[in-house]
Amino acid sequence: MCKVAILFGGQSSEHPVSLMSARSVCENMPEKYQLYLVGITKDGKWYHYQGSYQDIENGNWQNYQDNQEVILSCNRNHHGFYNLATNSIDYIDVIFPVLHGRFGEDGTIQGVCQLSGIDCVSDSMQSCVLAMDKELTHILCQKEGIDMAKYICVRKQDKIDYQKLFERIKNELSLPCYVKPAREGSSFGAHKISDYQQFITYSEDAFSYDNKILYEEFIDGTEVGCAILNNEVAKEMFEVIVSTEMYGYKEKYDGFKTQICVPAVNLSEQQQQQAKQLSLKIAEILGCNVIARVDFFNSSKGLIFNEANLIPGFTSHSLYPAMFRESNVSYGQLLDSLIKLVHRG
Repeated sequence: MCKVAILFGGQSSEHPVSLMSARSVCENMPEKYQLYLVGITKDGKWYHYQGSYQDIENGNWQNYQDNQEVILSCNRNHHGFYNLATNSIDYIDVIFPVLHGRFGEDGTIQGVCQLSGIDCVSDSMQSCVLAMDKELTHILCQKEGIDMAKYICVRKQDKIDYQKLFERIKNELSLPCYVKPAREGSSFGAHKISDYQQFITYSEDAFSYDNKILYEEFIDGTEVGCAILNNEVAKEMFEVIVSTEMYGYKEKYDGFKTQICVPAVNLSEQQQQQAKQLSLKIAEILGCNVIARVDFFNSSKGLIFNEANLIPGFTSHSLYPAMFRESNVSYGQLLDSLIKLVHRG
């Protein structure tokens, strides 16, 4: 039986999202796979967890007295985790990182898996680095003719004259505009800016998540996107309609004034085909050939590429599994396809 290690939790701001995703992954995993659960605390401790799936989502998994501290071995002969409690190696066939954001989606864990020689349900380290860093995504995709929002990138170590920067933003991007950390997910640190006071407050918040932030021009319209698996696009797309300033964390995970449509309701067949073709082109540019959710704005200017997520949400209501479900691929079938794609054993 194939033994799959599910990594969850992690040290990013998206720790709670990972817990929700991990529970859904575990509950929908086909029975032919043997699960080995590894929870990562916010301070970076790794534990083999053997409790209930429900206690993953609510965070109580950390309180289990039977948790065993483990270390992912980079020795390819081990092919698994060194268990400090048993002083032995726990063999693993596949690692499934259900880790969103920093240290999970940014190429870090992918590089460690590559060193260990264990198949990883993710794209390559290089692809994850490129997709996670919004500045790099802009540079590469705009060079290849992909329409994206105009942007200005600023680093914390720069000698920032905020008054001059604000004037530049008004001239080059106009108001309102958005600010976001360059390497963060789930809209943490992302805000819509309408005036100077918001500019100062929201810039400081964005810098609290990353030492590199982006200001992007405001794009009207709804957010739409495609799901990619093994260089193929799911038949159905998503569309998100919100009645707030932006599609932020509360809108994504608390259902706050959000209407999520799968299939998309305001896209013509021609627009959907265009989005799917663009998604495949973007995946090729970034080197993605395993899993990706590619997001766009359906605007008055046409389809504007926003970002690619290489470990998209896997909660019970997340967009990626929903698009496949509406394309007649169940959650369990999706997980099975992902594991088979990276593991030929």
